Amino acid sequence: MNISWWLLLLTAGPVPFILSLCYFWSWITSYLTYLVTSPPPTTYDYIVAGAGSAGCVVAGRLAEAGHHVLLIEAGGPSPSLAHIPGLVGFLQNSPLDWAYRTEVQEHASLGAGGVSSWPRGKVLGGSSMLNYMFYVRGNRRDYDEWRDMGLEGWGYEDVLPYFKKSENFESDIENKDIYHGVGGELTVTKDNWKEPITDVYLKAGEELGYKVGDINGELQDGGFTPSHVTMTKGYRTGTFKAFAEKFVGNNLEVLTYSHVNKVVLEDKRAVGVELSKFGNTNIYRARQEIILCAGAVGSPQILMLSGIGDKDHLREVGVEPVHHLPEVGQNLQDHLILPINIDFQDGLGFDPLAAIYPSTLQEYLTGGGPLTSSGGCGGLAHVHTEVNTDPRPDIQYHLAGFSLATDQGFVLFKNLGMLPEAWPWYAGHIDKTSGMLLPTLSRPASRGFIKLRSNNPADHPIIQPNYLTVQKDMDTLLSAVNLTLRLIETDAMKAVGAQLWGSDPFCDHLGFKSAAYWECYIKHFVTTVYHPVGTCAMGTVLDTRLRVTGLAGLRVADGSVMPRIVGGNTNAPIIMIGEKAADMILEDFDPAKAREAVNGMNSKDEL
Repeated sequence: MNISWWLLLLTAGPVPFILSLCYFWSWITSYLTYLVTSPPPTTYDYIVAGAGSAGCVVAGRLAEAGHHVLLIEAGGPSPSLAHIPGLVGFLQNSPLDWAYRTEVQEHASLGAGGVSSWPRGKVLGGSSMLNYMFYVRGNRRDYDEWRDMGLEGWGYEDVLPYFKKSENFESDIENKDIYHGVGGELTVTKDNWKEPITDVYLKAGEELGYKVGDINGELQDGGFTPSHVTMTKGYRTGTFKAFAEKFVGNNLEVLTYSHVNKVVLEDKRAVGVELSKFGNTNIYRARQEIILCAGAVGSPQILMLSGIGDKDHLREVGVEPVHHLPEVGQNLQDHLILPINIDFQDGLGFDPLAAIYPSTLQEYLTGGGPLTSSGGCGGLAHVHTEVNTDPRPDIQYHLAGFSLATDQGFVLFKNLGMLPEAWPWYAGHIDKTSGMLLPTLSRPASRGFIKLRSNNPADHPIIQPNYLTVQKDMDTLLSAVNLTLRLIETDAMKAVGAQLWGSDPFCDHLGFKSAAYWECYIKHFVTTVYHPVGTCAMGTVLDTRLRVTGLAGLRVADGSVMPRIVGGNTNAPIIMIGEKAADMILEDFDPAKAREAVNGMNSKDEL
C-alpha cells in the first residue's frame, strides 16, 4: 500500500458515510414532520408517480399551467454532495440508488459473475441525479423510425422542438440556433473540466476521418465531440431542481419516502394510487389522470402489481388480473459498454486525489476545475464499424481519462461488482496513468423482460436483459474492438505513449488478441451503461399519446415508452418524452371534471 492508497482512503472513505448520514437525517426529519403535521389533501388534478428525469418535467409543466399536482417519490431530497459532478461514482450503491441487479447472464458480465448492477435513482430527480450527466439525443432516424412504425407525432421534426424547449445550451457551437435551445430550464454545456487526454482522443478520431463537432447536431451520423453535460456553473442540476422545485408549495405537492404500490382502478379507469409511507398505506385520487414515471423497471412493475399485464404471469405471482396486456414488461432493451484499457503519459488522465488540492476547491467555488468533470469521461463519439449496414452509427464511444485501476479499487471496481480474481490485472496498473476507450452498442438486437418476483411491492422485480443472445450484437462489438485498436494505433495516441493493456486473467489461455480471445473478453467485461428502456412501449402497451391501451385516465411517461432504443445516452430523450407528454396531457385536459371539483368545494363551503 503506497501513500496514494492512504490518501485515497482518507478522502474517498468518508464520502459513502456522509451520503448515508445525509440520507438518514433527511429520512428522520421527514418522519418526525409526518408525525406532527396534518396530512396533505388526498385529491389532486394529476398524480405523477416517480420524481425522476421525466416525472419532474411532467409535474413541473402541469403545475406551471395552473393544475394541482401530486408528485410521489420513493426516495428523498438530494444531498449537496450528489450535485458535485466529480463525485458521481460514489452515488451508486448508496441510499440514493435502487441498486437493482439483473438475473445471471450466460453471455455477458461474466467477470462480475454474470450479474449487471443497475443503478436507478431513488431520490428527487431520479436517475438524473445518479447518471454521468451526458446530454446525447441519438440520431434523427431513430425518431423517424418510431414514426414509420405508425407512431404519429414522434418523428424527428416532431420531437426536436421539445429537446430545444428544455435546453439552455450555454456553449458556443456551430448551428446552435438550428439544433439547440437557449433559455430552457436545463442548462447544457461542453465547457466543464475535461481531462487533457480528451483532446488526444478527439485528434485520434480525426485521423480516422471523423470530424470533431456537435453529435447532437450536424454530426449525428458520425463524429467526435467534447462531452455535452447537464450542469450549471459546475453544479449537477438534476430535473427536480430544474423543472419542479420552484412550484413546490404552490400548485405542486411532493410526497417523499412514499412507495407507490399500485394504481387504483374503477371500471377500467385509473382514479388513484395506493402508496406506503412510514408503515402506513393511503390512497390518493386524481380528478384527471395518473401518470407513471417510475422508469423502465418501476413503471411495468407498478402496472403489473395493479393487475395490468399478462394474466397468466400475474396469477403465477398472486396478483388478480384486471386488464390483460401481455406486452407489459416485455421489449426490454439496454446499451452495453465494453471497457478497453490503455496506459498513457502521466498528467493526462483523471486525478483521483484532485479533491484534496486547495486549488481544486478554489476552482470549484467559481464553477470550474476537476470537480466539474463528468466522472472522468470528457469525450463522446458516434462511429461506424465495418459490419454496419445502417446509415446510423452502430457504436457510440465514451472516451474516459480513468480506468478501474485509477481509484485503486475503492469505488469503480465495486460498482461493477467485479470478481476478486480480476483485481490483480487492474492492480498492475495502479501506479500508472490509465484510461478507457469504451465502445457502446448503440442499437442492440437482444431483447429482455421485466417480471414480478412476487406480489409484494417492496420486492425488486426479475430483470432479465438477455444480453448478447443475438449474434449480431456480438459481431458488432467484435468489429468495435478492431476499430478501437485502430484508434490506439493513431499518431495522436502514439505521441502520448498509449499502450493497450495485456491479456486479462479470464481469457489469457485463448491467445492474446486472437478472435477467440476478444469474444471471451467481451463476454467477461461487457456491461450495462444504465440505459434500460422499452418495457411499456408505444404501439403495444401505450398509444401514441402515451395512454395505456384499453384503460382511461392512465399514462406512462419515461424511458419505458420507447419502442426501440435510441442510439445514444437516454437521459435527454427521456426529458424530451416528459416535455411532450406534458403537452399532450394539457391538450387532453377535461374542464368538466375541473368544474365538478370546484362545485364540490363550493357545496362544502355552503354546508
